[in-house]
Amino acid sequence: MDWDDLKVAAALARSGTYAGAAAETGLDATTVARRIARLEASFPFALFHAVDGRRQPTARGAEVIGHVEAMSAHAIAIGAIPVDGKGVSGHVRIAATASICDRVLAPHAAAFLDMHPGLTLSLLASDANVSFTRYEADIAIRMARPRRGGFTIRRLASLPLVLCKPAQQGDAIVCAYPDSLADTPEMAELARLGFKEKARFLSNSPASIRAVLASGRAAAVLPVLGGEPTATDRLQLVPLDRRRDAWLLTQPHLKKDPAARAVADWIEKSFSRLKTD
Repeated sequence: MDWDDLKVAAALARSGTYAGAAAETGLDATTVARRIARLEASFPFALFHAVDGRRQPTARGAEVIGHVEAMSAHAIAIGAIPVDGKGVSGHVRIAATASICDRVLAPHAAAFLDMHPGLTLSLLASDANVSFTRYEADIAIRMARPRRGGFTIRRLASLPLVLCKPAQQGDAIVCAYPDSLADTPEMAELARLGFKEKARFLSNSPASIRAVLASGRAAAVLPVLGGEPTATDRLQLVPLDRRRDAWLLTQPHLKKDPAARAVADWIEKSFSRLKTD
């Protein structure tokens, strides 16, 4: 059997589709299918079967994939051994919203990279969820707990929500998220307060909402994430009882990777600083 074929099989197990495995490995879907067929021919049992239109490992196939993931993790760990003995090395891609990248992670990145001169970080800022199944990121930070997925997950923080509103009486320009984010705690609080139906400025970007709040004529509910608007003679902040959780997702094959673990711990510490900074 070929080690490259085994890695393709592991990619297929993570993605569930030939297209997803192709995106992760840099191959085309036809080549992925051919490699899987060649690999399965070397085993006395099937590695995958079709379930609801997706390719999932059989019981024995899952055992094989488990060994492949362990071997890959060990290979990554060997490659991550720093030459000078200081820190970890490697390249870790973090996907998060622009607010988290800008306000939580970036301010502490330089100190962390100084501790690990062999490490490279990529912060992929997007308000849309980066695909884990297509291996577009190694670690992701989500503001809602995913309902499914083959990644490891832990809660990073429980962030309080605050109502920002004009200090002066009068009609406020209510800022809200679009319908795609209608299930968020922020939108639930707007509805409870009777503001949701009055929204006249819609954006999935908290930075844009903060810019409107700076006018002193707008109202919104936001999580406390560092760098929030401060109470002034134009803006009033009202703490709310509801909170919003942040979650850390890590690719399963990186669970024991030294660089990924160091980055995950750094992310957790960066969030913990929100309580004290």
